[in-house]
Amino acid sequence: MKKGTSLLDIHKYSKDAFQYLLDRLRDDNFKRPYIYYDKAINAVTGILWDITQENEELKDIIEEMDKIDGIKALNSKSSNEKRVETWLKKAYYEHLYSSFSISRNHLLAFMITIIKPNSEEGKKKLKYSSTRYFEQYNDKFKKRLKRCRENERILELQQQYPKLNIIDAFAYGQIIDKFNTTNEDLEWFEKIVKILTKKKE
Repeated sequence: MKKGTSLLDIHKYSKDAFQYLLDRLRDDNFKRPYIYYDKAINAVTGILWDITQENEELKDIIEEMDKIDGIKALNSKSSNEKRVETWLKKAYYEHLYSSFSISRNHLLAFMITIIKPNSEEGKKKLKYSSTRYFEQYNDKFKKRLKRCRENERILELQQQYPKLNIIDAFAYGQIIDKFNTTNEDLEWFEKIVKILTKKKE
C-alpha cells in the first residue's frame, strides 16, 4: 500500500486561518468553474482537487493559512531542514532527561559529519542554512517548553504526581508534535500517566 497522509490527518486550522481561506475564495479575482454559491459540494471537491494537484494559487493560499497557524507542510521542508529538526528533537530529549547542553556548535559538527561538504564554500553554505534552521526550531521548541511550564493544568497534574517529571514529559511530547496544550490532549496525557502509575495486579 502506498504510504501517504490522509485527509483525516489534516491540521485543525484556526478560525483565523479559515476566515482567510473564505475571504480568498469570495474574492472576485479567484475564478474557478466549480465555485457556485448553490453547489457547495462542487466547490469543496474542486478545491481539494486543486490542492492535491499542487495548483499554484491554492498552494499560496494554504501556505498563508499555515503561516497564520505557525505550521509548515512536511513536504515543503528541505533535507537539511528535516535533519536539523530531527537533531534538535533528539537533543531536547537529552536536555530534558540528562541536562544535555543544546548548542549550535554541536549541531554544526553533526551536519558537517553527515553531509561531508567537499569545499570550503559548501561548508560555509551548510553552516549558514543549518544555523538558520537551528535558530528557527530552537526558538519554537523553547516557546513550547515555556508554555508547558506555565500551563495551570500541567502544574496541577505535576502536584498530583510529585515523584514523576510530568512537566518535562509533556513538554517533550509537545516538542515532538505528539501533544498540544488542549483540553483533549491534556486528558489523554493524564490517562497515560494513570496507566503508568497503576500497580500491576
